[in-house]
Amino acid sequence: MSRARRLDPRWFVSPAVFLAVTAVACGEADPADPGGPTETGPASIVVLTGADQRGVPARAPAETVTVRVLDADGRPVAGSSVAFRPEPGHGSTDPASTVADANGEAATTWTLGATPGAQRLAVSAGRAEATVRAEAIDLDAELDALFAPASAAVVDAVRADWAQRDVSAAGVSVELTEELAFGESTATLRIVSHVVAGARHFGAIIVPDGAAPETLPLLMYSHGGDSGVSVDDIDIVTLALGELSHRFVYAIPSFRSEPLRYAGRSWVSEGPSSHWDYDVDDALALANVVFETTPEVRPDAIHILGGSRGAGVALLAGARDERVDRIVAFFGPTDFFDEWIRVIAWKTALDGPWDLPGLIHLDSTVVQPLVRGTLSTPEARLELVRRSSVLFAADLPAVQVHHGTADFVVPVSQAESLMRTMAALGRTSPDFEAFIYEGGGHDFLSLPGAIPRAIEFMSQALQPKGNR
Repeated sequence: MSRARRLDPRWFVSPAVFLAVTAVACGEADPADPGGPTETGPASIVVLTGADQRGVPARAPAETVTVRVLDADGRPVAGSSVAFRPEPGHGSTDPASTVADANGEAATTWTLGATPGAQRLAVSAGRAEATVRAEAIDLDAELDALFAPASAAVVDAVRADWAQRDVSAAGVSVELTEELAFGESTATLRIVSHVVAGARHFGAIIVPDGAAPETLPLLMYSHGGDSGVSVDDIDIVTLALGELSHRFVYAIPSFRSEPLRYAGRSWVSEGPSSHWDYDVDDALALANVVFETTPEVRPDAIHILGGSRGAGVALLAGARDERVDRIVAFFGPTDFFDEWIRVIAWKTALDGPWDLPGLIHLDSTVVQPLVRGTLSTPEARLELVRRSSVLFAADLPAVQVHHGTADFVVPVSQAESLMRTMAALGRTSPDFEAFIYEGGGHDFLSLPGAIPRAIEFMSQALQPKGNR
């Protein structure tokens, strides 16, 4: 009979020790060894985009909220569940939860709460947490500050800015020269380019053939819309002028980022668009090209006919350059502090810009930057002043305004603002004329008698300045 062997107590291992040894052997963390392997789950959350934004209450700010989930070693954690939970009253998110992608990233759109003030969004993944902050602005208060009456100091600051701009003719090049049928006679068309503030600008110059040196006044056509201009657009002007058409040199500026078109060809002016403000630089620089390259032009004055956007450009050019002698403005903007502009700013802040010329530019360069806080209120006010010829009415030359009461593109309140200001300055006919057409719209042909009035007014440019 064999005897049972006795266990040596030196070889006895308790179950707890056995499990600990096994865990270490399998690569799991040893709680007593801080240098051992680490947990790979979410340990922290980094906010990549969408932090500290400003936005309109009950609307989503410009940026989505994007986060990255990291483990304890700072490596992205893919596949982790990420939750986005606004604090009570601080809006909603879409989606409310999602799964981090291969880079550990997750995103949501945060619609802010309806009450202005500070807002908070909690983000969590496992035990990791982060907070995203935003501010819902008081839109009415922001607009009250933006549209407060412009002070004399602000107006003078804009004048000083204008005085520093260089609109001299530089880098002039003739892109095309061609004979052009011009009523019963002919004219020479030149497509020219020149450099304004480092950007190449294109324009057209039309000179009736056979004119003696320095005998023809310069008439500039300042176009409306924001899709460029065609040389053929001058036809409506020359048709209206009739037998007087061969007694002017014509200049047709394009505006930045927009094309000048002729005979199936197109030349696009460089630089970012700048409705009204830097449009004036382009127009005045083209006038300087005309004076330097066209012997037939009289060097003493610029006369401008403009419609809609182009009318606003014409008026601002008249405020900036004393050589501008006579302006005919059809249904153009004059006052960017008008209630109409405030309504536009309020609606575009909420829902984006209307599909009207210039409003996308105004929204993207003034309204949205103001909402986001990237443009200060004083800076935004300067942008409105630069576009408001009514604030510079005392500097304007002889002006004739035409506007319809049923204009739903540029309301008649714009003409009325200029009319009130000119009346306060004591400026009346023939120095200032305004015609309001009951039921007239945003169209020359809907303003009966406007074209003959405009031609009569502009024909005064044919007289020497001292004889008017």
